Amino acid sequence: MNKKWFYCFVCVCLLTACSSPAFLARQPLEMEAKQTNLQVKSHIPKGFFPVDLNIVAIGDSLTEGVGDSSKQGGYVPYVVKFISEHKAVDDVRVSNLGKRGNRTDQLLERLKQDEVVAKVSRADIVFMTIGGNDMMKVVRDFFYNISLKTFEKEQSKYEVRLSKVLERIREINPDAHIYLIGFYNPFLHSLKSVNEINLIVKQWNEASEKVAGHYNDVTYVNVEDVFEVQELLLAKDQFHPNKKGYELIAQRINEYVLEQQREMNSIELAKPEVE
Repeated sequence: MNKKWFYCFVCVCLLTACSSPAFLARQPLEMEAKQTNLQVKSHIPKGFFPVDLNIVAIGDSLTEGVGDSSKQGGYVPYVVKFISEHKAVDDVRVSNLGKRGNRTDQLLERLKQDEVVAKVSRADIVFMTIGGNDMMKVVRDFFYNISLKTFEKEQSKYEVRLSKVLERIREINPDAHIYLIGFYNPFLHSLKSVNEINLIVKQWNEASEKVAGHYNDVTYVNVEDVFEVQELLLAKDQFHPNKKGYELIAQRINEYVLEQQREMNSIELAKPEVE
């Protein structure tokens, strides 16, 4: 399906706004048109029927849903439910390809696997979480000699790898809209006094947003502040989100999806009709 699936939202809204009396009022005009040999359009307008959507969620443990006590898949089912409830959407098929521990380099390799390629190629929307494990690898590799400069140096390499991931997805699927979901600081409340960690997470998220901005139809979703508002959003491992944490991540994603829909509707409505 075309990446402009949001256009269907407008079409359905406009069509459902037409009441029965208005329809009956048009019948004489159509009959008159036939009597005078005028051509009456009989084709069904695009967007008349509800659409089917293929959604692929891919990336690391945040997409897999690690820490979610409901075992339903983290933020993914909440986002799918939000999209499914829209009247322009008929059926939503979702593939959750999240894998715990995935870094950008590992995800890039997975995007070469036939099964993954097949699912991504059919996607209308791709949700992706990646980058947190890249950052944690820096902590492990340079644990005894770590500094802000170390993170800044590794951050540049991360940006290159993230670009390759997005390029690979675009190679597989030129049309899907991609939502790149940022990561949060899991140490925000347990290590409040370590300002460097807050700064590092902020800088890496900014790097992700910058890379996303280089590509069309890629939206960066900021969730960092979600975990600043309240505590008790982490699972027992004190690293991954708990059920409530995933719900809040999904709410934020839904806000971006809704905003993207509004933007697309605005663009489509502004286009002149072509006979």
